[in-house]
Amino acid sequence: MAVIEAIATTYLGADAALIEFTSIPQTYEHLQLRISARQARASESVECTIRLGTGGGAVDTGNNYYSHYMYAYGTTVGAGGGTARAYWKRIGPFVAAASVDAAQHGGGVVDILDYANANKNTTALSISGSALGATYPWVNIGSGLWDNTGAVDRIAIAAYNYSGDFVRGSEFSLYGLKSS
Repeated sequence: MAVIEAIATTYLGADAALIEFTSIPQTYEHLQLRISARQARASESVECTIRLGTGGGAVDTGNNYYSHYMYAYGTTVGAGGGTARAYWKRIGPFVAAASVDAAQHGGGVVDILDYANANKNTTALSISGSALGATYPWVNIGSGLWDNTGAVDRIAIAAYNYSGDFVRGSEFSLYGLKSS
């Protein structure tokens, strides 16, 4: 049976541009981010930007992130990918923005697999959704690769392309998963 343990939770009492989890223990098999958030930007949906770090230093801002994703909103469906980016594209959830009803948040779960395994690159799977009003209900499924074999000990979550704030009431939780 799998064991899920809470590592840390950040609940915003004031707007913030960046959420970071640091000094992540290396005692789990996988990590899981759970996000329920809104952003201050005016557009209706905004994706979170996720970067990883290793070795106790800053997060990696190099072009080492790769992703694939499928999405649907309203009656539109699509798929895409991103190569050699400075962040994971569409791995973080889409969250509601300022132009959407204040009661609506976007949410998602991101599994970061084998984050401490020094013999392979780090990968991720995600699923997210947001009501975004009656016009733009949004769902997204994604996968990502971080081209680095170092053990992940830092995760940074920001508004899309570091261009806005998460608003008060947003919540970010990090969990560790391991076999019993």
